[in-house]
Amino acid sequence: MGGGGDLTPTSIPSTPSCSSEVLLPEFAEYVAVSPVSDGEESDECCVCDNAVEALQFGRRQQDRLRDAKGFIRRYKPGDCIEGAGGAKAKDYILPEVTTLLLVGPRGAGKSTLVNRITRVFDKDDDPFAPDRAQISRNSKSNGTAFLREFPVPRNSTAICIYDTQRLASNTQKNFKMLQQWMTKGISHREIVTCRDADGNKNNDIKPLGRQFNFLRCKTRKVNFVIFVVDGVSVLEEIESNKKGYIDIVQETFKYPFLSIGDDKPVLVVTHGDKLSILQRAHVQNELAELLGIPVQQIFDIPGSDDCQTDLAILDMLRHCIQHAEQNLPIKLNYLLEVRGCETFKDAAEQLMTFDAVIEATIIFLCIVILLFRFLDKLLQL
Repeated sequence: MGGGGDLTPTSIPSTPSCSSEVLLPEFAEYVAVSPVSDGEESDECCVCDNAVEALQFGRRQQDRLRDAKGFIRRYKPGDCIEGAGGAKAKDYILPEVTTLLLVGPRGAGKSTLVNRITRVFDKDDDPFAPDRAQISRNSKSNGTAFLREFPVPRNSTAICIYDTQRLASNTQKNFKMLQQWMTKGISHREIVTCRDADGNKNNDIKPLGRQFNFLRCKTRKVNFVIFVVDGVSVLEEIESNKKGYIDIVQETFKYPFLSIGDDKPVLVVTHGDKLSILQRAHVQNELAELLGIPVQQIFDIPGSDDCQTDLAILDMLRHCIQHAEQNLPIKLNYLLEVRGCETFKDAAEQLMTFDAVIEATIIFLCIVILLFRFLDKLLQL
């Protein structure tokens, strides 16, 4: 994230230490601090300029962060409907809760992403709140066995995110599972399957969950998909020319049932904190080329806890919400009303055309009658 164009502060402190504002840690890298001697006034001014610019950049980022959080907190389903085709928000079938589905391979960081998204709002609401999603640290864990619904922010009634089981190495099994979720809906605490993602029998599922699996919570329709990939795994395969992980990502991402209308899922790249900036950019460019999506549809969300990562998360959520609402179905009554009005208008126009034909015919017949009468009088003479 950049800070815009050149800045011209109205007042510049004589030294960096004379500023009364505290520079946030995540913006300290924008200040170039170098030793300053008494005879190096130009260098001192340079440091002052950098400090002021960093402070102003930090203020802009904080303002943007506050506005982005406010949008998510105020959001209600239907707020982002653009009114295309003359339809208004009341003419659409609005979901009770806008539901976002997390999809990704093992170790992509889906559960970690849930906790990181929650953390953005917990900083203001409850800084000491514990993580919500269970994280698997190694391959010994079976991962997510139950679908879990997480309102965003906590206790929200407008947005929720579903954490799901990892994708299998067999893409056909992935397709069957994803098609079921996208067509029949998903529900909180629903057992994903009694077998793990690779088809092996899972004996570790809680008996209570299996016993009451038929008693499900409310089923929700998926409104948009968030596809999560591990940036480290992608980079390793790019550099080694292996295609296992990337093939699963490519085939599953392009699966038609994951798209909402013409909108493909948003792509989140995790674990960027383990890569350099150049490596992260390289991964995003390769994924954009591989999946046929713009780089703007790829969000780099590392594990770091800073303002820029918070902004990336909020931008990603807004992208999902706006594109989800662009594809909401329109009520049948509205379509019938519009079609009925258009049909009535067309019929009226046809009747008007028909009336004109009748009038022309009557005028023609009157002229013929007058001619016959005139000819009859001539013959009588």
